[in-house]
Amino acid sequence: MKKSVVGTVGLGLGMMVFMSGCKLLEPLAIAQGVTCQEEQNIATDGRLFELRDRAQNNIQSGKLDQAAKDMIELFQAMQAVSKNRDRVLSWVEMVNGTPAQEGMLETLVNRLVEQGESSQAESVLDAAAGVSNSLDTGYSYGKTRTLAGIARLYIQTGQRDRARATLARAILAETGIRGAAFKTKGLSEIARTYIALEDTIQASQILGRSLHYAQSIVYQDAYSQAWDFQPLAIYYGQVGQLDKALELARTIPEAYYRSQTFAEIAKNLADKGNIERAHKIVLDHVSDTEIKARILAEIGLRSAQQGQTDRVIPLFTEALRQANLISDLNGRMVALSPILIHYAESGHPDKALQEISPLERPEIKAKVLSAIALEYATQGQREQASTIAGQALETVRTISEAYEQEFLLMDMVRDYTRLGLYEVAIQAAQQIPYSEKKQALLLALATEAATRGDDEIAVKAAEIMPINLVTVAFLYQNLGQTERGTELLNRGMKLVESLETNEQKFEVFASLAVEYAKAGQQSKAEELFTQVLLISNQVQENSYIWETVFARLLEGGRYDFALQLVRTMKEEYFQSSFIKRLVETFIQGGQIDEAYQAIELLKSPAEKVSNLIVIADKSLKVGERDVAQEALNKAFDLARTIPGEESNVMKFGGQMDAEGNWFGYTEVEDPMDRGSLYEEIALRYGQLGNNDSAMQVVRSLQSPTLQNQVQQRLACYR
Repeated sequence: MKKSVVGTVGLGLGMMVFMSGCKLLEPLAIAQGVTCQEEQNIATDGRLFELRDRAQNNIQSGKLDQAAKDMIELFQAMQAVSKNRDRVLSWVEMVNGTPAQEGMLETLVNRLVEQGESSQAESVLDAAAGVSNSLDTGYSYGKTRTLAGIARLYIQTGQRDRARATLARAILAETGIRGAAFKTKGLSEIARTYIALEDTIQASQILGRSLHYAQSIVYQDAYSQAWDFQPLAIYYGQVGQLDKALELARTIPEAYYRSQTFAEIAKNLADKGNIERAHKIVLDHVSDTEIKARILAEIGLRSAQQGQTDRVIPLFTEALRQANLISDLNGRMVALSPILIHYAESGHPDKALQEISPLERPEIKAKVLSAIALEYATQGQREQASTIAGQALETVRTISEAYEQEFLLMDMVRDYTRLGLYEVAIQAAQQIPYSEKKQALLLALATEAATRGDDEIAVKAAEIMPINLVTVAFLYQNLGQTERGTELLNRGMKLVESLETNEQKFEVFASLAVEYAKAGQQSKAEELFTQVLLISNQVQENSYIWETVFARLLEGGRYDFALQLVRTMKEEYFQSSFIKRLVETFIQGGQIDEAYQAIELLKSPAEKVSNLIVIADKSLKVGERDVAQEALNKAFDLARTIPGEESNVMKFGGQMDAEGNWFGYTEVEDPMDRGSLYEEIALRYGQLGNNDSAMQVVRSLQSPTLQNQVQQRLACYR
């Protein structure tokens, strides 16, 4: 990667920078004389970004085991690198989140605990604590906040001793914080953790210190004061010092935050059973109508949960009255939605149903109707539950945005399945437009029904998509119902054979091959996959079905099948995309020989070199120096065969003038030309400490300017 000739930066370059992380910054940075330390920072931050992005994607897709491994790898990498302001800020956000969103670490730990994987969550937290412990005194504020946050997450896993040990390190780190503003926030985090440990005496002492610093600050605006005093007031309420909590809440100058603070204090009182006092605080001190309506409903729900049933209807009546005072129609509907859901959840679905008429927006109405149906089901009124659930499904059909329909329907299928409303769950699943998501939900429904012994529903849900019927057949066999399993297997295969389009057969046969392989029937799996290969020639490679089939093979662990399938592809662009993913999958599994096989299928020498560099990078990161050396040797040999000029220029952005001349564009060197790839290979040799090989690559460059630039960069690795 060489010099960049920068004109007017257009949208194209902006998109490249955004999509490629830090990579595009390297040539420009080097051209402008970036130091070795800065170059290493660029490379390090790119690696950290890659790991964080991978972990985030796995959390979102529910692959929690892999997400946990990714997070541990990320934290180990973060612990090993030098710290700077941006890295520490990123770390605080990962642990403590933002005012609008919880941190990645908390999301993962909570989900692992929900699935009974507390020990895995503890391993992630141990690695996280290592990052915070590696921060020096210059980052005492970040160290304090993150250690206190990690301690709270240890409590979630049941490890209270580890929580206390981690909190002790947070308290020690706090002594290094300078400045009243940072002191008060750091101490508030410590107090919050003591509250989670139910140690109100220590929490009160820490709150007193935090308040002392907060009161010494001359705030420049009302919002800054609210951000400090709001948590203090809430935490004082949680340790039982109600008068102090109310006193501090009154001092918050901004009305919205003041109402919010009083509402949280009231909610805490309601949690402790003091419904009457909570109600009074809301009426006396919460001025914002929307907040007042919402918190009254939450207190009403807590009243029902605690058996104080005489207070439930009056609280919800007042909540509804307040919500109906909101003049903006949309705002009123948004406020009414959680109130009516809580009203139903409090044991009064009939009364919630009576108040539903103002909800004109179908996405809001459908959600409330579904919650009412769930409560009827919980109470054993299954006929009424099914009727209301049917109304919810009818309402969903009128929603204009497809993604809103999809989210609601997926929630409905899961909720109705959980409560045994199988018929409407099936109806909801059938409304989902995306076959892959529909298939997964119907399979979960059929599995749940089969496990409960409801054969009729299990088969009805499964046979909507033939692959599910085969999977459920294997489930029956595992449950010891061999005869029924064989019957369903035969029925499933007949349904598969009756499929009309090649696209359907392509997807289903691939899924069946994976299922038979999982069941240990390898010969049948290979027989079915032979059908997949035959049909693949009749399905266009730009079809989404190819992506679905390829992803299913990877998820099913059948990388050998995926490799065979990729061999049949004719379109270079699509084949290259799949091979890159397959190479990365093989590398993660330590299957380097298979990765080489996949790379050999590529038609472009530059693409082959790029993927070989990926192998070298991954191997360098895990200390497999021999593998990295071998990959670089192969890459260098192939790079010599790349045709064309050593340097090629790519143009982005800009516009045409009246005479058809292109101007205002940005020129960037092509990262896949021979010179750029030589440079990348030389740098990896440098990272390996193989200076002789690195210089051999440098001498292969034709441009003296580029030779000098690469040698300057190589000096960073000597």
